[in-house]
Amino acid sequence: MEIIDFLYADEQLFTTITLIVLIVLLVGNIVTDKLKKYEDLDANAATSLMDDESMIILDVREKKERKSGYINGSLHIPLSDVKNQLSKLDKNKSILVYCRSGSRSAHIAGLLTRNEYEKVYNLKGGIQAWKRAKMPIKT
Repeated sequence: MEIIDFLYADEQLFTTITLIVLIVLLVGNIVTDKLKKYEDLDANAATSLMDDESMIILDVREKKERKSGYINGSLHIPLSDVKNQLSKLDKNKSILVYCRSGSRSAHIAGLLTRNEYEKVYNLKGGIQAWKRAKMPIKT
């Protein structure tokens, strides 16, 4: 009972609200992570998947970003065009999506799984992580 009195005290109201918000964000993050249907892969795990010749490597960066280097054999469809070009992607193939840092590609990986693509992977950390892992880049 003392804890409840403490949390509801006027001088602790800000702390209580902050604590509740943090708990809600944590629970939301856990639930979101459990509901996603794609898998995040680091650069090393991604290279082992690339042994499959039929895998689609999808670069969703902008054209100017691609000029700085890309993963060999990747298909370039900028983020803004992916939704309109889903028919170009075979639903029976594995798809590894990447961008600069992994955020946009995670968005597209989610889009793909919502559109019944089953074997979808996101390159965690994007091309930046790929470069840090000293993986080959095509220019």
